[in-house]
Amino acid sequence: MSGRDSPNVPDVIVVGGGVVGCATAYFLARDGYSVTLIERDSIASHASGFAYGGLSPIMGIIEDDPVLALSNAAEAIHVELAERLPGESGVEYEHRRKTSLTLATSTIEVDELRRAHDWLRQHYDGEVTWHDEKSVRALEPRVGPSVIAGLFADRASEVEPYRFTLALWQAAERSGAVMRNATVAGVVRQGGNVCGVRLESGEEIATSAVVLAAGPWMGKATEWLGIDIPISPLKGQILRLRAPGEPLAVSLSWSHNYATTKPDGLVWCGTTEEHVGFDERPTPSGRDTIMASIVAVLPYMADAELVQHTACLRPVAPDGLPVLGPAPGNAGVFIASGSGRKGIFLGPAMGRTIAEMVAGREPSVDVARLSPGRFVGIR
Repeated sequence: MSGRDSPNVPDVIVVGGGVVGCATAYFLARDGYSVTLIERDSIASHASGFAYGGLSPIMGIIEDDPVLALSNAAEAIHVELAERLPGESGVEYEHRRKTSLTLATSTIEVDELRRAHDWLRQHYDGEVTWHDEKSVRALEPRVGPSVIAGLFADRASEVEPYRFTLALWQAAERSGAVMRNATVAGVVRQGGNVCGVRLESGEEIATSAVVLAAGPWMGKATEWLGIDIPISPLKGQILRLRAPGEPLAVSLSWSHNYATTKPDGLVWCGTTEEHVGFDERPTPSGRDTIMASIVAVLPYMADAELVQHTACLRPVAPDGLPVLGPAPGNAGVFIASGSGRKGIFLGPAMGRTIAEMVAGREPSVDVARLSPGRFVGIR
């Protein structure tokens, strides 16, 4: 890459300081590329800093799920990072295994869980057990009468999302990556090819490759690149509660909701799925929706004290899949977004995949069906 020949020209510019952007910078810098990361606010200042931090692999009940290979890779990468990243970054973060219990409150959900159970028993070597209405209460006696079945698995893990994202960046910085607090306003072209980015201040930064990992704020890139990138924000709200009694022994999930006791002793529970544009404010209606759901499943939580209420915006594509790969018609530009509610989990695998593409290597994970080309039309 040409940036290697000039100390003032980075090999790669990464736009976005969330988990995907920081992971991309980490893997590139670790491989010796000079990287400038541009973030208008601060590292993990949006969804990556306020997420639940659950590392739950894709269930994979659809044999050819386009995300399954990426999910399996993400699971392995998180284990690797847990061993090396604290030492590389100087940032301690806890990667802890925590068993999960997925609950069913309707016959339709029971059928879905049964299929997931059968698939996992065939494809997963760990512990996977089915629980009926009686035995599910042996695992968590406080679940309410609405719960009629459950699927137990020992596959899930958790991290503290802000510290994990910060660790990725600090390790990248120790390998030479540089951060700029600025807002990108466009790309620079030479002979029709993208050769840099333009900041809101008017400054132009030359580079050989641009990675757009700006989460739900990818819409602007539609104008810059002349292609359609249909990434939109999906708002999610989370409550942190001080609950009576013992901590939850397992992480619980049901429908689109979850509850787990974190190392801080609080029960983190959520979430909402709201299409409300770029409104990141927590709302009373969001709080009430989450509380109604959790009390229906865990009645004792009616006496819990609300300690913190947060909201964040996750990037989603129309088909719900990540958007990962070269930008059509824009040589040297790569897109990494659309991780939805699994950004902390999938982020490192997305970052490594994009780093491989930038380096001109064949990705170690088949992500062909996640390419921007699946819905991007050249204007």
